[in-house]
Amino acid sequence: MWPLDFFSLQAPYQPLLPFIQQFKHFPQHADWDALGPLARNQQGLPIRFVPPESLSDYYEIAIAQHGHVATRPDNWHDCFNALVWCAFPHSKAAITALHMRHFTPDHPRGPVRDAATLFDECGLILPYCDDALLQLLINHQWQDLFQKHKEDWGVKINVLSFGHANYENLLEPFLGLTGKCWPIKVTADFFKLTIAEQCAQLDQQLAQFINDDQLKTPRQLPPLPYLGIPGWWQIQDDAFYANTQYFRKHRSHKLNTPMHKD
Repeated sequence: MWPLDFFSLQAPYQPLLPFIQQFKHFPQHADWDALGPLARNQQGLPIRFVPPESLSDYYEIAIAQHGHVATRPDNWHDCFNALVWCAFPHSKAAITALHMRHFTPDHPRGPVRDAATLFDECGLILPYCDDALLQLLINHQWQDLFQKHKEDWGVKINVLSFGHANYENLLEPFLGLTGKCWPIKVTADFFKLTIAEQCAQLDQQLAQFINDDQLKTPRQLPPLPYLGIPGWWQIQDDAFYANTQYFRKHRSHKLNTPMHKD
């Protein structure tokens, strides 16, 4: 079943909706091929979503060298990964290139690759034009951010999910869902753009930041309990926002966020 009506009515899925609407059923490999190359790796090779058993290389190597993304059939996690490739192609390609720059057979992992994987799975792009609102997020002043400044969402600050695990979790959301933010400062006019235009602009900016090696550690990415975003959860009353098990208080440690200038 392909729940197009569900996706159309849910705010978090808006960045993916133009591509979701291309299908009448759960997309198979042939359906992705039929769309044509919607993304390319940094070598210029078209991205194709292929059966995992067809690959002989490590996941990121297959993308970087051949443009082949392992995609399990009838699997929501991999389907959303493919959709994010469509919505944010430059940033996804930049993440693959970052993995390759920091990959060695003797030391395949490290803080940079850990941060890249974390953002790829549960990242949130956070455009904002008001420094005070970003500071509320960093300080975990959740009630002020989500309730007092409710009218500022979509006008001075917003969130677009980049992580495909976020999209999968939102199919059946539960309290505790939290993403990792990459703040990007924009002008106020940014929020007058369509969602597709916002995605395109953020994709270019984020890809440049990643290519400039501005992502160095998972601690750069502040957490956000994203069910608190206005419109992302069914009941957002005082009792909901007072739940400190979900909306946790700030821990006192230095947070080194990525560069996020406009």
